[in-house]
Amino acid sequence: MDALVRVLGPLEVRTGDDVLDLGGTRIRTLLAVLVANAGRVTTVATLVGALWGEDDAPPGAHRSVRTYVSRLRQALSGLPADELSLVTHPAGYVLRAGPDVVDAVRFERLVASVRTAEPAQAVERLTVALGLWRGDAYGEFADVAPLRAEAARLHGMRLRAVEDRVEAELATGEGAALVEELSALTERHPGHDRLWGHLMVALYRAGRQADALEVFVRARGVLAERFGLDPSPRLVEVHRQVLANDPALASPVRPVSVVRNDLPRDIADFAGRGADLARLVSADEPLGTAMVIEALDGMAGVGKTTLAVHAAHRLVDRYPDAQLFVDLHGHTPSAAPVAPLAALDMLLRALGVPGEEIPNDLDARAARWRAELAARRVLVLLDNAADAAQVRPLLPGTARSLTLITSRRRLVDLETARTISLDVLPVADAVALFTLVVGADRAAREPEAVLEVVERCGYLPLAIRIAGARLRSRPAWTMRHLADRLRQASPLAELSAGDRSVAAAFALSYQHLDEARRRMFRLLGVHPGPDVDAPAAAALADVDVAEAERLLEHLVDDHLVQQRTAGRYRLHDLVRLHARAVAGEEEVSAALRRAVDFYLHTAYRGSRLLDQQHPPVDLGTPSCVPLALPDDAAAMAWFDANHPNVLAARVAAEEAGWDVAVWQLAWTLDNFHYRRGHIHANIASWSAGLAAAERLGDVAAQARAHRRLGLVYAPLGEAEQETALHHLGWSLTLSEKIGDALGQAGVHFVLALAMTHRDDYRQALTHMTSARNLYRDLGDSKWEVRALSMIGACHTRLGDHEQARDYCESALELCRRQEDVYGQADSLDNLGGIAAATGRHADALDLYDQALALWCDLDNTYRRAGTLASVGDVHRDLGNHDEARHAWQQAVDLYREQNLETAASRVADRLVPH
Repeated sequence: MDALVRVLGPLEVRTGDDVLDLGGTRIRTLLAVLVANAGRVTTVATLVGALWGEDDAPPGAHRSVRTYVSRLRQALSGLPADELSLVTHPAGYVLRAGPDVVDAVRFERLVASVRTAEPAQAVERLTVALGLWRGDAYGEFADVAPLRAEAARLHGMRLRAVEDRVEAELATGEGAALVEELSALTERHPGHDRLWGHLMVALYRAGRQADALEVFVRARGVLAERFGLDPSPRLVEVHRQVLANDPALASPVRPVSVVRNDLPRDIADFAGRGADLARLVSADEPLGTAMVIEALDGMAGVGKTTLAVHAAHRLVDRYPDAQLFVDLHGHTPSAAPVAPLAALDMLLRALGVPGEEIPNDLDARAARWRAELAARRVLVLLDNAADAAQVRPLLPGTARSLTLITSRRRLVDLETARTISLDVLPVADAVALFTLVVGADRAAREPEAVLEVVERCGYLPLAIRIAGARLRSRPAWTMRHLADRLRQASPLAELSAGDRSVAAAFALSYQHLDEARRRMFRLLGVHPGPDVDAPAAAALADVDVAEAERLLEHLVDDHLVQQRTAGRYRLHDLVRLHARAVAGEEEVSAALRRAVDFYLHTAYRGSRLLDQQHPPVDLGTPSCVPLALPDDAAAMAWFDANHPNVLAARVAAEEAGWDVAVWQLAWTLDNFHYRRGHIHANIASWSAGLAAAERLGDVAAQARAHRRLGLVYAPLGEAEQETALHHLGWSLTLSEKIGDALGQAGVHFVLALAMTHRDDYRQALTHMTSARNLYRDLGDSKWEVRALSMIGACHTRLGDHEQARDYCESALELCRRQEDVYGQADSLDNLGGIAAATGRHADALDLYDQALALWCDLDNTYRRAGTLASVGDVHRDLGNHDEARHAWQQAVDLYREQNLETAASRVADRLVPH
């Protein structure tokens, strides 16, 4: 399961180790109400009441709910639809969640499962259930009435679960160990006489009969004084039993087991894995007569055996006839995988079958094994399996026994198994594990260093245990010293202790691959970005896309590659280091060049689709096959998914000294950065591009870089505007030096934009007129039209509204003829500003709506935010304060999504009453 919604504490939606950014308070409240009502229709009226209160809902609240729902859907869009989806219903909305997705639902299911369970089994399940709580249920929504009621219900269930767990522990023979917990519980919940009774029994079993009797006196007084109640008949009966030294209160005698138990010792510092442990300890609930098989798979060092052994020890009482363990040596350096015939021999002998009765034929031996298990309840742990073929003959034939299997490979062809694929630990569990290894006092002294250590360990349990063991054995080391060693040296070199080594664990997985998979694995360590898709992997390895996808999927099954979302693959940080370490330098250089070329040429194709007005660049012949992108929507989707990879390719090109690729990658990202408002990323890219162009002595590229830096610095603030003018001055000088008239026109265009940010519309008009004249002389009609629209905008600001309208309407008409969608949106936006300035508010809103539709079609979030801010201004002038605030808030949210805090703050000021 990838998705997990947690409401038993602060609201979280997790996917793997990542916590989704849900947005503001109303989005979180919306999700919380939907989760509380999961599987049922939540009406829009209910949501309005939850978000604003029954009497405070603003006009248009129903529309706002639709907007919030849309944003919530976007936040949840990366999750598998079968795990979490939001469905529109004629009466409202339905949140559909998988059975194990919402922690509150899992809690209730575990609590319900103990009704017919044996006491030991009930203790295990209730312990896991209560471990799901991290704080108050829906605690941040105390002012939302429906959630208050749901929280109260869950808290009531939690207390009953605590009472049931204590009662189950008493039934298993516990006593003294419960006294401290029960004393605290009776202080917090004095009206629950069941807890008073449990405390009396625990004290009696601890040999403290007088204290038990004193508790009854105290309970009777508290119940009478605070609640006006007499002790219940049940509590009175416990008091009688204590007085009489009733043998029924004594701890039950636990049977002494004389059966075969081959399990390795349980680990003392086990941490985390609450949900997976809950799944395993409830694994004796078969589906009809089907055999019960749980297969744990995961990468090397992720803790498969540790979890399986830990769960097995908690299942011993349920499988009283035997608990067997076999290491199948699927990934062991000093031993070959155990053949099924040999494994069956060990298992049958462990059950007491004489050697002379064990058949020599595999099928006959497997049949004898199934026959021996048919009348027994046996737990079998098959550790370190190589593949499904190795374990298939070892499986039981009935549901009486439980088989746990661990493997580094996904046993996808083991049809009868229910699988758990283990990932690395969440941060909190990783810290808990490290703390258990090194000691709480030592960890508490340097909490920030602890976080860095577990991060450097990639949250991998094996790495965390080794790092903790090294620190524990070196009293002179501080936590910071260990963190610095992991940061400054190769973590793989540091993560070795005795006969345990993270690198050695990875090497075993690598050695079991065929050569084609080994090569792909090595080259994935070369890939510059955080993840990769099949086309990029094909370029990296110089194979076709189908072969690349086949190899990647095999590596996913081998748990050397992770697949968090369909079609995208990534390496764990430590695995990446190992892959890079086993790659040869010659293949590294060639693969990296192909990867850089793939992102350069694919991004170039995408950028040309986003805005064909920009003059083309000659990239040369690629060393790979770039991805074909059919239209600008596909281009934006590709950029959204691969933006970190293209940025990483630029950094890799810098480090490799490929300066031409550095400035060309900045060029290919420019249009996408502008549409998405990634100003700071654009500054970083063009700064690197400028430095590369200067090293090359390429004056044209330098002029282009200065011009684009001027454009991106201009809207950031007063100091940045000076930087923008500095770059634009250099760009104009260099363009004039090489006689680049088109470049000069571009500089004047950007200078005009820069002047608008300084509110100097006279200067802006002068520069835009110069740009228009140059474009006209060059015969560049498309850019001339865009300049016309900007000239109209300048006239608007100068109060020349009629002249402004003439320019902008002419520009709009020409843009429509030329099918220039961006130019149309820009002209409509400017015409909206003219209408607003002349008091034609209805016309302004209509023009802005048309512009917004085009900005949405272009997926240009930066310009869309600006237009929304203007829409808010018009509504303010009309006295539509709720609509104004709604539009402004949308603009603020869009700006903040793009990390444009200056622009966001400027609009946010309008939300504050003056």
